Amino acid sequence: MRRISLTLLAVVSAACASAPVRPQDQVWLDRAAGWVSDGCYDCLLEARETYTRLAVGRARPLVLPRLLETELLIALRERELAIDSAEAEARALALAPELAAVLDVPRIMALVRLMAPEPSGTPRSVARDQSRLSTVNVQLRTLRTDAEWLMTSPLGEPARSYLALSLHCARQSQAPYPPGLLPYDDLRGWPASVPPLLVYRAAICTRIDLPVLERIRSEVPRFVEAGYRAARIVVANVQQRGNVGEARDQVESLYARFAHSPAITYLYGSFNQLIGDSKAALRYYEETLAIQPRHEDAMLGRTVAFTFLRQDDEAIAAATHMIDLATDNRADAFYWRAWNRWSRKELVLARADVEAAKALRSNPDLHTLAGQIEHDQVDLDPAEADLRTAVDMSAGKGNCTADWYLGLVLMKRERWAETAGSFENAMNCYRVRVAASETALAAVRAREDLDPDYRARQIVGFEAAIIEDRSQYHAAAFNAANHFARAGDPDKARVLVEIAAVDPALADLVRQLRAILK
Repeated sequence: MRRISLTLLAVVSAACASAPVRPQDQVWLDRAAGWVSDGCYDCLLEARETYTRLAVGRARPLVLPRLLETELLIALRERELAIDSAEAEARALALAPELAAVLDVPRIMALVRLMAPEPSGTPRSVARDQSRLSTVNVQLRTLRTDAEWLMTSPLGEPARSYLALSLHCARQSQAPYPPGLLPYDDLRGWPASVPPLLVYRAAICTRIDLPVLERIRSEVPRFVEAGYRAARIVVANVQQRGNVGEARDQVESLYARFAHSPAITYLYGSFNQLIGDSKAALRYYEETLAIQPRHEDAMLGRTVAFTFLRQDDEAIAAATHMIDLATDNRADAFYWRAWNRWSRKELVLARADVEAAKALRSNPDLHTLAGQIEHDQVDLDPAEADLRTAVDMSAGKGNCTADWYLGLVLMKRERWAETAGSFENAMNCYRVRVAASETALAAVRAREDLDPDYRARQIVGFEAAIIEDRSQYHAAAFNAANHFARAGDPDKARVLVEIAAVDPALADLVRQLRAILK
């Protein structure tokens, strides 16, 4: 394996080197080479514009390879951002006849097309259909051969090394490192002469190197896309850290430049959903779907946003669209359609949806909803089975709703001791939840550094949750007391009825139960 220089900006033939270039054009060629070296998307676009303008007359043979390499890099960057790269690839292939004597352009572009687009902006169904990288058989040997061919081809630098490094990152566990590239683990040891373009590609390989990406942003301010990976991490943790302002700044910076990237519009939608702004989230999910109509997660996000906005007609339509398309997350679509139908008391339709969801998936939320629907239909055997499954699956995490509804089911079956126990479990669950919400509310109120809108939404949300859960806590205590009395345990009933007595809304019922217990 021969070593190659990672700092060489272009390789041209001796014949091309003799082509006359005016001094003022040479200045622009040098600038364009610098922009390619800097590596940002806008840098590459500017370099392409310059090369296109200068690729005329006797200078064309000299400039044409550089134009090809720049189109190749633009196509790769667009794939890294889930932007449609078809136009850049078509422009590159259009140069093939003129470069046929020195470069196998179709083979090079075939390697470019091996690079799967950024997953978060790409429908999984599209990725499965398009990605040749998903097939291990036969492909591994081809990939090795292509990498070795690439590193000995006359394709210029740094495009050659960028493509070779992309091939390695796409299949790191199977393919060997292409000859001439330094190992990723030595990234911080790369000499300063290595262009930011290549450092960026290494920094977004299988292990994301955020400090290096931040360094690139400082060195090349136009390298906006270098902040994408950091923004994804910040958004994923925004609820835990409360750093809404930081997350919004990062996402808005990306969106301002890359509103045509479905990866970034989806990230913006996710950010708004996480901070509780479903109306804003809906906008960016819709934008994502305008670019990628089959984006499964954006479709689900839109369904959930409609649900939280209490637009049940739209939520049902959005879920139905997912089901009709048979998306891989259609179990969630069935769940949310069932939830909206249940809230509208369309029990037969809701039951059919929840059964369809259960055929695809099993989780506590799904079994809880199934139990609620079955309870309302007075179909007690499956209701009890689903609710017990939900309680068991939620062990240690608390599922107050499942405990409450299980109590309602057992009450209908007149199993008083079990009913009392289930309501007591619900009571304890609601007590824990109230305490957790009070702690969280105090923490939010103490955080004056939080984004004002986010802080206000959090306070309103926690206050509402505390009121509702505290009411449920006292109601569960009363129900438990009532059924312990029925089960022949008046002492336990007397303790619990005094807990219920704290809620004025239960005063009449408490008075009646106290009289019975006397």
